[in-house]
Amino acid sequence: MKLSVSLPAGDVEFVDRYVSDHDEASRSAVVRKARLREREPGDACGAAWNEWVQDGGEAWDVTAGDGLGGDS
Repeated sequence: MKLSVSLPAGDVEFVDRYVSDHDEASRSAVVRKARLREREPGDACGAAWNEWVQDGGEAWDVTAGDGLGGDS
């Protein structure tokens, strides 16, 4: 299936630079690689929550004492 999109010039330059820097075959390859559906915030938040629950919150303990909580 073919789809046409309009992007600001800066975004096109970014995609073209990515094609060149990462030896991609085309702009389309870069868009496919972005896998936009897997990067939606809801998915990322859910995945982060599941990871936190699975490790018992140990990752939180590492950062909890960084002085931002007002307890210090």
